Amino acid sequence: MKHTMKWIQMVCICSLLFVVFTGCSTGGGGTASQADGGVKPAGKVSLRFAWWGSEGRHKAILEAISLYMSKHPNVTIEAEYGGFDGYYQKLVTQFAGGTAPDLTPLSFDWIDEIAVKGDLVMDLNTQKDNLNLSAFNSDFLNKYVVFNNKMVGLPMGINGMVTAYNKEFFKKFNIPEDTKWDWDNLHEYGKKVHQQDANAYLLSMLDVRGFLQPYVKQKTGKQWINTDKTLGFDQATLAEALTYYKKLLDDGVLQPVAESSLYPEITQNITWQKGNIGIAFGLSSTITKLKSFIPQIDVSMYPVPQNAKDSGVLVNPSNPLAINKSSKFPEEAAKFAGWLLTDPEAALILRDTYSIPAVEKNSQALVEKQLVDPTVAKAVKIALEKPGEPLNGISSNQELIKLVEDYMQQVAFGRTTPDAAAQEIIKRLNDKLKAIK
Repeated sequence: MKHTMKWIQMVCICSLLFVVFTGCSTGGGGTASQADGGVKPAGKVSLRFAWWGSEGRHKAILEAISLYMSKHPNVTIEAEYGGFDGYYQKLVTQFAGGTAPDLTPLSFDWIDEIAVKGDLVMDLNTQKDNLNLSAFNSDFLNKYVVFNNKMVGLPMGINGMVTAYNKEFFKKFNIPEDTKWDWDNLHEYGKKVHQQDANAYLLSMLDVRGFLQPYVKQKTGKQWINTDKTLGFDQATLAEALTYYKKLLDDGVLQPVAESSLYPEITQNITWQKGNIGIAFGLSSTITKLKSFIPQIDVSMYPVPQNAKDSGVLVNPSNPLAINKSSKFPEEAAKFAGWLLTDPEAALILRDTYSIPAVEKNSQALVEKQLVDPTVAKAVKIALEKPGEPLNGISSNQELIKLVEDYMQQVAFGRTTPDAAAQEIIKRLNDKLKAIK
């Protein structure tokens, strides 16, 4: 029943996306579009800024908004914020109805649907005079937030995938903290942990972004899905990855999916909270949250085999801040976005709420003043030592990722074999890719 409801939800989202891509992206809906420059601000300007996150993030952004409005009394910024669950569905619905906010961060997974295919956000190259783009590393922007020559957003921070580990757990099970992880020793150590304590697991839930895509990319050196919409892997490589995944489950290295799937994220996982999970693969922006229950967290490099053709280490901008293409006040929205992400005063308020700031001058100042979590700063530094080739837009397509995750779950529960799942995934991905415009 739960699986059926999830499928219905995905159908609804896809239907909404169809409405968005075929309707709103053409400039319909009665609001001012980028093409006519929007409504020129005369007197009072009102902008809507929506985001998701933790209570700490909410408080920091609200403080920054208040400071900006005190400096610009003609500008009112309406804050709309909440948790991550349901945010994507809500945003897609708002775009479909012409009621999306003026500014919102985008999860990197959404860029293909909303910014590239949907063409629903502004090309920030058109607002260079208002954004202070020179404060950013131009190579980083071009590599991570420019798609089809369109700058879809500005990074709220820099994110990198690392191995976050519980120091006390490692001490308890005699795991050296300086271990250079690969997939072989991860299995070996994890198996020993579970043999010593049946309630302990080296790893919790693994998903497509945090495991399957990097594992396959390390084998192939290619994109998960190529820009010509062909797959960057073959059936044998995918089956090998799924076989390894099943071995982790069978040998007690990985917490059973029947347990881990009860929690939307690892910080809510009771086993993690009790200190009975040793490692979480995650982005640097999640470390502060991981520490809320396990303060003794440290970080090391994501597992990379010696013969890897690509490190598979995910580095990306933390939630690129995008401007609605139909904003009535695009220039004022750009001015606020530029201030929020480049101004030193704003950086002092936001600190590491979106990991380390992407503006190097601001990040250095925060580190020197010890205003950011040193573990977060360390995580970003580690990830940037060996970054993988950035994922292209189609490889982050939400519908395609959901399809693969469903088969990972079937493998986990023994409903299908890794070989059969690999064959079916390739068939269904190819069918889906033919339908994507």
